[in-house]
Amino acid sequence: MVSDVYFLPISDQESSASLAQKTRAILAATPYADIIQPKKICAIKQHFGEQGNEGYLRPEIAKSVIDLVKSRGGLPLMVETNTLYRGQRSNSYHHLMLAHEHGFGIDQIGAPIVIMDGVNGQNQRSQPIPGQHFDRVFTVSDLDFFSSIFVLTHVKGHVGASIGGAIKNLAMGFASRAGKLAQHADFRPTISKKRCVKCGQCAKHCPTGALALEDRHPEGRHLRVTLDLCVGCGECHIACPHDAISFKWGSEGRLLQEKMAEHALGAVINLPGRVVYLNFFMHVTQQCDCWSGENPVLYPDLGIFASLDPVAIDRACYDLALDFYGEDIFKKMWPDLDPTAQVSHGERIGLGTQNYHLQRVS
Repeated sequence: MVSDVYFLPISDQESSASLAQKTRAILAATPYADIIQPKKICAIKQHFGEQGNEGYLRPEIAKSVIDLVKSRGGLPLMVETNTLYRGQRSNSYHHLMLAHEHGFGIDQIGAPIVIMDGVNGQNQRSQPIPGQHFDRVFTVSDLDFFSSIFVLTHVKGHVGASIGGAIKNLAMGFASRAGKLAQHADFRPTISKKRCVKCGQCAKHCPTGALALEDRHPEGRHLRVTLDLCVGCGECHIACPHDAISFKWGSEGRLLQEKMAEHALGAVINLPGRVVYLNFFMHVTQQCDCWSGENPVLYPDLGIFASLDPVAIDRACYDLALDFYGEDIFKKMWPDLDPTAQVSHGERIGLGTQNYHLQRVS
């Protein structure tokens, strides 16, 4: 089995208008618009960006896909799910307000938005899959109502998965709260007593209260760790300025990535050939778009990828990045993680193939 992957290069820091035009161009070079069915809902899935984050894909890009759906007589609907951690996207009310603030209002993009997992993440279905870690996963039940889906992904680094690509977008973006918890269940921090100076930065950034700084503890200033509250998001590791917080990257990181691949399969298993993946390899940062703190751009922009196969498109992104940058940037950003774990496991369970035919679009 060989999957087609289309690639259109972009220049560094192109305007949103130019990126929208190139999104139209790469889609025009593919037959993928044929998945759109007249008078049927076509979902457009993308991350709207956390409060303070600058890396999210701009609304002009989403609008170019929305306009394509309309031109084919389809009914475009922007979709997303709430986050596991507390923040502006942890419930539908604040999530929708933030999306509007970031330019995704219906007047700007021409399509409504639905937060698929409900007000607080409880809307779900139990989806059977042929997985190795799960025989069923919890995904959002709204997936049953879409005739087709476009998945728009900003490719970047990720604290637990090395690469935040199409597979990660499917896995977290279409999982219910229970599904997100199941993916993160084994990802837990270890605090070095030798390095920890109890500055409180980890507690400040912990979204669930699993880490809390106590000033009135009998032993003096004390960092309280409540693992039952931990959701394995990794933000404490990112926030710690003293390198005092670590994870078992080799084992826990691989397990997280494999669980992601299985949840990604659960999201699209009933939609064969009806999901188009668009990966935007640009604004390359070490952290994902959920991170609201400082997240500098580390590498120049590469290009836009399109495919019907999430494994093939993520593999192509990785391979072309090796050639373009002359080094494994994901291994450099996260040296203890295997950047190929998601695609390898995805291939094993039937999510897609790592064998692809690259078609360059000019």
